[in-house]
Order: sequence, then structure tokens, then C-alpha cells
Amino acid sequence: MERILVALDPGRTTIWAAIHALNLARRIGARTYILMVPRTPHAGEAENRVLAGAQEELEPLIEKARTEGVRVEIYITYGEYDQEVVKFIRENKIDLLIIGVPVSSKGSSPGRFFDNVEKIRQRVDCRIEVVNERGIKITEKRSE
Repeated sequence: MERILVALDPGRTTIWAAIHALNLARRIGARTYILMVPRTPHAGEAENRVLAGAQEELEPLIEKARTEGVRVEIYITYGEYDQEVVKFIRENKIDLLIIGVPVSSKGSSPGRFFDNVEKIRQRVDCRIEVVNERGIKITEKRSE
């Protein structure tokens, strides 16, 4: 069974990547993991609201997917995004990583985002798919 990981950075990425992953998992019968990686557990009130808001948006999507037979689990871990994603991929034998392009109004630069994707790509053996809210996909395969 294929294992899909959706890695979300609350406040920087939308849940679009999770929607895409759950739809894909439904079609191919994959197990899906949603990993949210806030920077620190001691975040301020604003950051905590962003995390809670993201969880609230995800819950109905997850419940609907589960009723349709999709195996999905959600995890929250704190730390550096790229390091936590790599660790999760290795520990859970992930086949496909889906990452959402940051929302431009959130202050994330595209260059920094793609630098993080490259850091992850160099350290894992799974496929990586980058999606944005419009559904345009850029697929990267690890070259051997």
C-alpha cells in the first residue's frame, strides 16, 4: 500500500495540499499521514490560533475521507520544518510527499520555500509533489 505524507507549515501553507492528497489516496487506496510542523510549542497566542484554525479546517476533510475508506492520521510535531519532515518520512517509510506552495501573502519567499524542498529532496528517497491552490503540480523524482 502506498503511503502519502502531507507536510503542512501552519500559517504559511493552506490545507490545499491535504485536499489533494486525500483525493489521491481515495483513488489509489493509499494510507495518508498529515503532518503539521509549527516552529515551537511555546508559540504566542496568534500562532496557537493559526494552528487551531488549521486543525478545525482539516477535521471535516479527514472525517469525510475516513467515511469513504481512506486511512488517514494526523500528527503535530514542533521544530524545523525540513528536519521534522525528513524524520517522519524515514520513520514511516513514506512513498510520496505532498507539499503545498506557501501563500504569497504570508510573507514566505518562493526561493526559500524551494530551498527547503531541495533540502528535503536531498535527504529522502520518496517522490515529492508540490501543489498550489490552483492545482498546478510540479512533480520531482529523486534521481539515482
